[in-house]
Amino acid sequence: MTMKTYFKSSLIALMIVFLSSCFNGNFSREPIADDEVVLAVNDEKITAKQFNKVLIEQSRIFRVQSIQELKPEELVWIKTRVLDEIIKNTLLAQEITKNNIEVEQNVLEEALRESREGYLEGTFEKTLDMEGVSIEDWEKSIKNKLLTNKLIQLQVNSKVSVSDKELHDYFDKNDKKFHKREQVKALHIMVESEEEIREIQKELRSKQKTFPALAMAYSLGPEGARGGDLGYFEAGQMPEEFDDVFKLKVNKVSGIIKTPYGFHLFKVVDKIEERKMDFEESKSKVEKILLQHHHDKAFQQWFLELKKNAQIEIDYESLEKIN
Repeated sequence: MTMKTYFKSSLIALMIVFLSSCFNGNFSREPIADDEVVLAVNDEKITAKQFNKVLIEQSRIFRVQSIQELKPEELVWIKTRVLDEIIKNTLLAQEITKNNIEVEQNVLEEALRESREGYLEGTFEKTLDMEGVSIEDWEKSIKNKLLTNKLIQLQVNSKVSVSDKELHDYFDKNDKKFHKREQVKALHIMVESEEEIREIQKELRSKQKTFPALAMAYSLGPEGARGGDLGYFEAGQMPEEFDDVFKLKVNKVSGIIKTPYGFHLFKVVDKIEERKMDFEESKSKVEKILLQHHHDKAFQQWFLELKKNAQIEIDYESLEKIN
């Protein structure tokens, strides 16, 4: 007899108990038809084929080579994740439709373009193919992500704010987290050859020309036109070959530094020691931290209410056949 249950909220621990009792071989291992319904969310039916597709996707995420090789408890765990994932995505999709949320074509095209950045020509498609993902499914996933973000912004994030008192309280309790690292202001000369950089070194030692003048005359870097002025930068912001610049005293010139880009000289003209940031300097960072925390909490509460009011029917016997 088919075992079905209606529930108002989905707790992972409880679902695992249910699934464990159902997936331990108590039912026959007869094949399941692709169009057999295994789940219904507010009357929207999910078939075995749809469930199996998400099961394969989750298996790839966790580097599972073959579902058949999983231990019984591992199969229970991954099926539980799939069940929860499908319920979540279905409820969100229903809310997107209910609220008439759409994504502008130019926004979608920009998101697709950004997702392709960093791939050499042809390698993006090959990567998708290796992952077993079609171009159509990839585009659909990007669009769904944009629609979901828009939904959450409308229903959750737009209703969340942070008071000045919260900002001050958080900063006072966590002020050690907010500090500026050591900064230096440096001038820079870059040339192609070691011979050139050594000639520039000689001119600096003779003091016939200043560092800015030599930078303007010889440096290939864009800051050469500004006398080599790089402005202020923190440790870690520049390539690691330049880390020794922070060891220089003010008005001292570095030794020759070789990189794939050429040969370099630096002159430190100012230093700012590492220091704690005050509240005004830290405010935007504090606000970002607190908003993220409030957004996460508000989403959990909103989604829990969404599931609580949903009618969800699970056919555990049919799910047991999927393996």
